[in-house]
Formats: sequence, structure tokens, C-alpha cells
Amino acid sequence: MNGNGLAMNDGVLKMARGMDAALLNSSYPFLDVQEPDGKKYSLWFGDILGGKPDQHRITIGRGAENDIVLPDPHKKVSRRHSVIEREGDRWWVTDEGSANGTFLRQIQGRTELDVRAVDTVLLQDGDVMLILGKLTASEQPVFWQLTFRDPNVTEHVEGFQAVADVEYSLVQQKLFKVTRQKRAEVKLSPQERNLVHYMAQRCFENNLQPTVCGYEELIQAIWEEAFGHVPNEVNRLVWSLREKIERDSGEPQFLKTVRGQGYLLDIRIQ
Repeated sequence: MNGNGLAMNDGVLKMARGMDAALLNSSYPFLDVQEPDGKKYSLWFGDILGGKPDQHRITIGRGAENDIVLPDPHKKVSRRHSVIEREGDRWWVTDEGSANGTFLRQIQGRTELDVRAVDTVLLQDGDVMLILGKLTASEQPVFWQLTFRDPNVTEHVEGFQAVADVEYSLVQQKLFKVTRQKRAEVKLSPQERNLVHYMAQRCFENNLQPTVCGYEELIQAIWEEAFGHVPNEVNRLVWSLREKIERDSGEPQFLKTVRGQGYLLDIRIQ
């Protein structure tokens, strides 16, 4: 084949690689970044993670070892500031004990949270992470703004109700997912079963009304020896349960978060 033919094949190969990269990125969220000086650009999670399905953590901070480095001559960003982590098909942000905090301006409810106060927060399309970048001469804060964008977000249809329901048998200590066609048991780990049983028992004692359960009581109920266990372990059990029973684990219908208090189980109790 002549030189022109080889060049054409090289061009086709480059185009195919470009299409592969675009396809990879389209399956991942990205961040629209605005620096404190106003510069704007986007960072795709697919590029950061290299398309590796076993990679699920993205670190953010001033230090060069982070996946997303925030250059900071003013030293307002901590070396290891925050982490974005994937659980199932959802992404969560955690502050890593930073000096000046990670704040989240939520698109839903238009609230602004100090992530340090709530441990781990679900990211939704349009949420803005705020990290202090500098102070002006008049001591006004100027932030890094990292807007979370999820191209795969499911459009909410107003008034649509899921067919499935969830119920728990206190006697059998079994959880079931119920549809019009069948009633199927949900397989639970011992810790998941302890969590569900305790929350169901609390509902039963409260005249079958859903009851908020705090972290301390849940830790005591889940583990025989509560010492050494932390709220984030409860969060991970909740994420796992939601993957098993919710139609959309990011917008839970049955196992709900009550911000600043704990969790609420809203299912049928038998």
C-alpha cells in the first residue's frame, strides 16, 4: 500500500480512538471548573480515572499527588482537601478534614451545606462544590467552583409512581420486594438484616409510623460490639441496601436520609 494509503489508515485509527474516548467520557460525569481568578474549563471523570472500572475515587487538593490539583499560592486549599467517590451509579463527596472546609450548593432545595458537618453528601447534576481559594483585600472569600455535571441523569416524570413496593416480616426477619407479578425476598448480609430489623421494630413500636433512627442507635443495633464503628460504615450499609430495593438509589423512596439526624425506613411492616 502506498504512503497515501497508510496516512489514510492512520487517520481512520486516530478518528476511532477519538470516538472511543468520546464514548468513554459520555458514560462518566464531569466537573465544570471556575478558578478563583475566573478561568473556566471542564474535567471529565473518564479522563481522570483512565476508564478503569475498578477505580472509584477522585482526590482533590493542593498537593501534586491528587487526581485534581487546585494550584493555590495563597495556601487556603488543604493538601488533601476532599474526595469524590462512586457507589454504584452515584457519586458522593466527602471532606478530608480540610482546614477551610468543602461546601456544597445544592441544586435541589437551593441549600448550601458544610460537607464536614454531614460526613458524606450525594452529588446531583448541577450541585456546586465550593472550596476557598483566596480572600480579597476587603476579606471577602473567593472560591473554586466545581459544578458537578451528570450526562446520564434520569429525567424525572412528575406524578410517576414506581410499581414496586417493599415490605418486611418481623417474625420471619425477611425483606421482600413486591410487584404486581411477584413477591421476591431481598438477600441481605447479616449487618444489613440487623439494620432493617431494628428500624422496622422501631416503626412497629411507633404504631407502624416511619421513625427516624440516629447513627448511635443504628451502630449499636448493627454490631454486637459498637466500639470502633463509625457513622460512615452505616452510610455504606445504607448505600448497599438502596441498590437492592430502590428504583433510583440516588432518590430513595423507602430508605430515606433525614439530614442531620439519621435515616428513616418507610416500608410496609408485617
